[in-house]
Amino acid sequence: MIAGLRGTLARWDEASSTLWLDVGGVTYEVLVPAFAAAWVAGHPDGAEMALFTYYHVAERQPRPVLIGFPRLAERDFFRKFIEVPDVGPVRAVRALDRQVSEIARAIEGGDTKALQQLPGIGARTAQTIIAHLQGRLLEEATLPDASGRTPTGEPDMRDDAIEALLALQYGRREAESMVAAALEAQPDIADLEALLRAVLEQRVR
Repeated sequence: MIAGLRGTLARWDEASSTLWLDVGGVTYEVLVPAFAAAWVAGHPDGAEMALFTYYHVAERQPRPVLIGFPRLAERDFFRKFIEVPDVGPVRAVRALDRQVSEIARAIEGGDTKALQQLPGIGARTAQTIIAHLQGRLLEEATLPDASGRTPTGEPDMRDDAIEALLALQYGRREAESMVAAALEAQPDIADLEALLRAVLEQRVR
């Protein structure tokens, strides 16, 4: 299995969301989810790139497909996502047109409407995704975006955590109570990601 590639960008086709990566004289064609398109487009031709990859080949699709991700956490999310019945790798690539953290928060929050806005995801599939993955995406829900910012992007950790929980469809009073309880239980929490993880872990116990 090809777990990752490092080489120079030889070609980027935004229309097909496909890049060519020259690795020591061998050019690999890599399919990239839409959420990572802007990241790829920020690299000029000839720039060095490193990708974490998922290698897919099946009886019904004998032509191998390499799918690339900027970060390992995004590839790991993809591997969980395709465990859902009827969501194979090709369908998943088309569906992932938003940041992984945003999709993970929708799943953790049971937000079927948000999931139905993803390409190719209907009401029944959205419910199936939530049934299979809810409670398993705590780390992905707090994953910083490609610029290194957390999903909320505000300076105050307590307020950021409350806003993140509101995005997960919790009520404001409930969100405030959950954050307060987490900070009371773990007063040494120093960053937003750790705080949200503590809050959500309390919720699923």
